[in-house]
Amino acid sequence: MKKQVLTTLTLAAMLTVAACSGGNTGNNGNAGESGTNKDQPAAADTSPLKVTMTLMAGPKTPKAWVESALEEDLSSKLNRNVDIDSLMLPGWDQAKTKINLIMSDKKTMPNILWYWDMNKEYKTWSESGIIADLVPLLQKNGKNILDYYSKENLFYSWDKSGKMYRVPADIAEAGTMTTILRKDWIDKLNLQTPTTLQEYTDVLRAFTKNDPDDNGEDDTYGLSGPAELRSFGPILYAYKTNPDSFMITEDGTVKYGSVLPQTKEALKVLQDMFKEGLIDPRMILVGQTDGSKFEEILQQGKVGSIYRWVDYFNPGNNIVRGLQANTPGAELMYIEPIKGPDGFSSDSPSDVGGWSYLSITNKEKDSAGVMSVLNQMADPETYKLVNFGKEGEHYKIENGEFKSLVTPDESDKLGLGNFGWYISRKDEANIKNTPEVNELFKKRAITSQPLRDLTVEFKSLDRPAFIEYNADLTKLRDQTFYGIISGKLSIDEFDKFVEQYYKLGGKQVEEEANKLYKEQKEEFAAYEEWYTKEIEPFK
Repeated sequence: MKKQVLTTLTLAAMLTVAACSGGNTGNNGNAGESGTNKDQPAAADTSPLKVTMTLMAGPKTPKAWVESALEEDLSSKLNRNVDIDSLMLPGWDQAKTKINLIMSDKKTMPNILWYWDMNKEYKTWSESGIIADLVPLLQKNGKNILDYYSKENLFYSWDKSGKMYRVPADIAEAGTMTTILRKDWIDKLNLQTPTTLQEYTDVLRAFTKNDPDDNGEDDTYGLSGPAELRSFGPILYAYKTNPDSFMITEDGTVKYGSVLPQTKEALKVLQDMFKEGLIDPRMILVGQTDGSKFEEILQQGKVGSIYRWVDYFNPGNNIVRGLQANTPGAELMYIEPIKGPDGFSSDSPSDVGGWSYLSITNKEKDSAGVMSVLNQMADPETYKLVNFGKEGEHYKIENGEFKSLVTPDESDKLGLGNFGWYISRKDEANIKNTPEVNELFKKRAITSQPLRDLTVEFKSLDRPAFIEYNADLTKLRDQTFYGIISGKLSIDEFDKFVEQYYKLGGKQVEEEANKLYKEQKEEFAAYEEWYTKEIEPFK
């Protein structure tokens, strides 16, 4: 993606923008009520409030029904006239450029900024005062947000100075992925549900060689998925490795999962599977078989097992509906994570810090009012309204299952989902999930814990070695790993990869990772003490 660093805003201009905001005094002990008597709280502000916010989710339909519905909902619940001005961001390849542009001028700056990544820019915004410290605002008007996010979630937005300049916009469920099999193939071939790696391999072999679609042709594959390493999750995770993350080793140090010896063992198993024809060869076409392309492959009905989303088990999932439309009788089932040679098993853990963020700018003085809007959007009922519409008019719940009363085109015209990444709730407020799917998410939170306990999610934005070397190291890793899996490279190339990894900057990256890991553990201890004092009383 094109990346543009904020350079047009001079320090003087940034300091001019950094006007003091109402309630944003940084005096956390007073819960943002500077200048008032705590025993005599000031009367609620009922003046009109205009809030501009950047949007990236949903159909991004401008001036849609959902905007008016949100304004009405907010005005009623906050007892003041709220006017929402939605600023639609362009596509992913241009959104960061647009964000930098609007944040360079107070006139175009939104009140609430949605963004992802952009760590350099975020550091500039926070240090220059363009975005507000949210702690006093959350203490005063942020109970819904504080109740929804866990202590661990908010740690990744916390500054060691005791301030928070952003909150997560979207955090995935703790475990979002699961091993999936074609249940109709399991039944047809009279197979047992696999629990161990050997049993899973036997099932993949039957899916590949025993003509499960009954067409008399050799055209099915045991395992398929997008060309990304987590598609091989059932095998990799069984070997206690996560090649995309830094992991805690037995001696307490941190190493990149891709260089661990157990990763070599897993690659050898994958190489043998590929040689036997159990793996869809499209899985190793790096950069060619993306998620959307794979979804088309899945819908063709020639794939026996995948490592994909829990959401596939929602009745309304379009991918699965496409599979069933093309292949009548197709049925999916989920299984528990496969056990490796030593009995270890785990699903893939999600990042607890989230992938996108929300900040309140210092554009207007009424930052407390802006926070009250964001906080109300985190309320389950308001969340359901802007994402699904009105019950009885746009959807109904029948036997515990969500049923839309509008077509996809009508939903887009209504703008449903435009505000989807504004404190995107992953609990019962997400009514598209059936009770079974909600229960499966809870299970995967548990089954992903073993790898979560071994995986480091770094909080620090200051990772110069990682930033400098990661792209080249990842390229080297992918070329080697996919070469080994496909059989184009010997398994012995893994040892050469590890040697090259450290020569090409991996040594510096690992030293940096260990330093940050030690500092992060110490920082979290300080954060826990701060959280108990500054956040828990306001939940």
